[in-house]
Amino acid sequence: MPRNFLFLLDVSDNTRHEVKKFEMTSAALKKFIGTLEVQDTFSIQTFAHEGTMDVWGPNQGTEDEKQDAINYLHSLKPDQDEWYEEWGTNLHAAIIEALIRAKTDINEGNIASMLVIFSNGWASRGETERAKIVQDIYGYNKDGSVKIFTLGYQHNADLYLLDAISLMNGGVSLTITNGEEDFESQIMRFLESELGSILLSDMTIKFPEGIKVIGETETSYPLLASGYEVAVRGLVDGRIDVNDFKTVTKASTLEEVQSWVTSASSSASSATTSSSLCYQSYAHARVAQLVRLSDAANFLDDKLLRTLVNLANPACNEKEFAKCIEQEAINLALDAGIVAKGLTAMVTVDSEECMKVDESTEVCRDGTTVDEYAWEYSGIAMDMESPSAMPFCSFIISVFACATTLLLL
Repeated sequence: MPRNFLFLLDVSDNTRHEVKKFEMTSAALKKFIGTLEVQDTFSIQTFAHEGTMDVWGPNQGTEDEKQDAINYLHSLKPDQDEWYEEWGTNLHAAIIEALIRAKTDINEGNIASMLVIFSNGWASRGETERAKIVQDIYGYNKDGSVKIFTLGYQHNADLYLLDAISLMNGGVSLTITNGEEDFESQIMRFLESELGSILLSDMTIKFPEGIKVIGETETSYPLLASGYEVAVRGLVDGRIDVNDFKTVTKASTLEEVQSWVTSASSSASSATTSSSLCYQSYAHARVAQLVRLSDAANFLDDKLLRTLVNLANPACNEKEFAKCIEQEAINLALDAGIVAKGLTAMVTVDSEECMKVDESTEVCRDGTTVDEYAWEYSGIAMDMESPSAMPFCSFIISVFACATTLLLL
């Protein structure tokens, strides 16, 4: 599908003190712009104490225009005093103004339009109330025509705010971390994997009518890039014939909206024990989903939050709906025996009964971790890298399987 990009680049006073970050952000963006195709359109908007400091584009992804954009990025110098006549970051105005431009740039026909935000600071000018920022952006982009992806630098950007903005606007967020991998590589990997060749947009997956689903992972995907697979997991109330279990996938393609019907494999498992690999896979994905929603609840009212998730216990009578989300996540984490950020913890005790992991232990990939590695031991799938669903006994599993106790935080 053709793509329309608006790259929103932070050039606020935070950048002046961390020139290296800006240079590596610019370098990654230059590389990604070099991959754009003639059918693509793109713009660059810088922001600081004002929502818009400067704008380049929109232009098509021709070789000449791409080189002109690269030259423009090269001309941006973090030590230019005129950038910093005033301090602070007007994130609210920057995103609203960028959305206006992105929506204006959308041509007729099916096109994937994306706003990509690079942030290195908190909202400190204009509207600074975080809940108001999230709700204003969502209200303006309620039709979902522009998907918002956010990249924020660890220890500087307001990561929870950025993630809530992405969550409400069909995008994904990235925390650019201080680690072994340099900033440029992290950014480039994210842009290529999430925003590379777009195959489908606004994809939804529905379970068969008449089947009561009491818990499900994400069923809508704003964009599907080349090389990605989609896995929707759910718990069904009651026994079903897997041969009659058919799901309907609907998505926009280059030419039109299409639908596909998928039947369950005749070998599909109906195991529901907490130690089954199928249940563990569901639990990891579901807890990660619920934790993300719980984090975003600080910026959303209950009415809006209820539209984003169906809970296994719809009769939850907590005064705040966010508490119902958190409670379901806790119950699921305890039942599945996994450690989840902010919900459960684990105590590991040395024991003479600890056994070395058998060489025949199955190794599987569950696709829920940063590096997509997971190990299964005694029927428990362990996520080694995930920021939302941390491993159960993962830091010792490669050597020993020790006695553990799962605790409620």
